[in-house]
Amino acid sequence: MELSIAYVKNESQVLYQQYSEDSVGKPQIFELEDLDSKDLHGIILPKELLESDELKEKLSKTQRYAPIKTIASEQMSVDQFDSLGKEEALELTKNIYTSWTIRNNLNLVENMFANLEHLKGLFPNDRTAFFEELWHTLRSNLGATTLTLAYNHLKKAEKENEKNQLIRVVVEGTSKPNPSENKELGEALFKNYEGKFAKPFEVYSWNRETGEAVFLVMVKESPAIIMANLFDLTPLQRAALNCLFEGLQ
Repeated sequence: MELSIAYVKNESQVLYQQYSEDSVGKPQIFELEDLDSKDLHGIILPKELLESDELKEKLSKTQRYAPIKTIASEQMSVDQFDSLGKEEALELTKNIYTSWTIRNNLNLVENMFANLEHLKGLFPNDRTAFFEELWHTLRSNLGATTLTLAYNHLKKAEKENEKNQLIRVVVEGTSKPNPSENKELGEALFKNYEGKFAKPFEVYSWNRETGEAVFLVMVKESPAIIMANLFDLTPLQRAALNCLFEGLQ
């Protein structure tokens, strides 16, 4: 599993570290504003920096893309973060995601009506915006380190003698959605799961050892495929997302 985490050094800089299956990247120092352009799984924030209103404002946008873990500097200093191994970084990220996903699911349940109204308002008018917003909801409620969402989209004809065309759009990303008309992947996915869309929300497969999960969903008779890498899949997550997709019908 690839991970990217950051440690806030001060009001303007962060230490950014990437981990892959077989290597640890060289730590990089970035301006805080540059985090928005990076793949990010979590942010470590020393508690003593919480008093800075300027820092809070800078992190406010980032909070949607990555969970923020506040920690006392004696628990982890910037030097300790700099020397984190892959296994330590993985355990740290798991702990961050556990509390993050619980909060997100409770928030979804508590504000289910408002969330449904927002998504329903997007679906008939801007399908692209709907699925990008859905991607964010799924990623935060599943606690996904990567998430891929494939759906059908009607591409309007550009000329009078042409017909509207059904295309497959694939939204992929780590912390932000990146939609593209990935015909090859989209066609392969829908062919593989053809005839298997029977419920508004179904956990089609879940491998606890590898963290790989596949969900098949329906939004107003429009099928979509969700593939994600997760740390865990709890009854709360299943119930919250099942309510969400039932409500979208």
